[in-house]
Amino acid sequence: MADGAMEQTILTAISAVGFPIVVTFYLLTRFQRSMDKFTEQIGELVKELQMQRR
Repeated sequence: MADGAMEQTILTAISAVGFPIVVTFYLLTRFQRSMDKFTEQIGELVKELQMQRR
């Protein structure tokens, strides 16, 4: 998506639902991505610990 189109989409969302809701949605999406990466890393750590116990 081009920068201008992204800015227009953000402005449309802000005018439709309000700034706090748009910011909350943005932060929740970022948080979800971070949690997905964290979960993946924990899974790898568990596998590594299981291999070391053998």
